Amino acid sequence: MNSRIYIALLLIGLCACTGLDVDKISENFEYTPDFSLPIGKLTVQYDDVNDLPIDLPDPIDSEPVNWSETDTAYFNSSESVAERKYILSMMIQFDITNRYPAYMDAELYLIDAMGNDIYLTSSPIILEPAEINADGEVVKERHTQPYPYQMPLSDEMIDALLTSTQIVIKASIKELLFTDEVVNQFPNYQVDMAVGVQAEVDFSINNN
Repeated sequence: MNSRIYIALLLIGLCACTGLDVDKISENFEYTPDFSLPIGKLTVQYDDVNDLPIDLPDPIDSEPVNWSETDTAYFNSSESVAERKYILSMMIQFDITNRYPAYMDAELYLIDAMGNDIYLTSSPIILEPAEINADGEVVKERHTQPYPYQMPLSDEMIDALLTSTQIVIKASIKELLFTDEVVNQFPNYQVDMAVGVQAEVDFSINNN
C-alpha cells in the first residue's frame, strides 16, 4: 500500500479515536498524537505447587525456590506505528502486579531476524514481595515504582523494535519458601504483566 495512503488512513483512525472532526482537516494538516500499541501480556498462576516447572525441595520447606516464566508476542509494529521518519520518541510501558510472597523481576527483549536477543530492559525490573498474613493470604500486592513503569527508548532501540517481529516477556520468581501457609494459599498467588508501546508521532499530510 502506498505509504501516503496508509498514513492518511491511520491518521483518520486516530482522529476517530480522539473525536477530531476530519471534515475540518486543511490541505496541509499537522497532528502530533500519542500513539499507544499493546505488545503482550504474561500471567503466572498455578493451582498446585506440584505443577511448577521445577524440582521441588525435599522436604518442601527446606529451601527457597526460583523459577522463570516467558511468553513471546508476535507483531509488526512498523505496520501499526507507520514509518520511522514520523516517530519523534517512543517508550515501553509496564503494568506489573506481584501477588507472590517473593521478590520477582521482569525483563523484555527482542529477537531479531538472525535469532539474536536484544534487551530493551538494560537491567531487570525488580518488584518486592506481596505482603501476606499469618494464614498466607495476600493483604498487599506489589507494583512497580512508579506504576505504571515507563522506559524511554533510544533511537537504536526504536530502530530495533520496528524491525523485529518477536518480543519476549520474562518474569522470574525469586526465593519463594514453601511454608504450610504458602502451600495452602498457592492457587491465589499470581503475577500479571502487561507491556505496551507509546509513541509520539508527527504526521504532515498534503491532501492535494
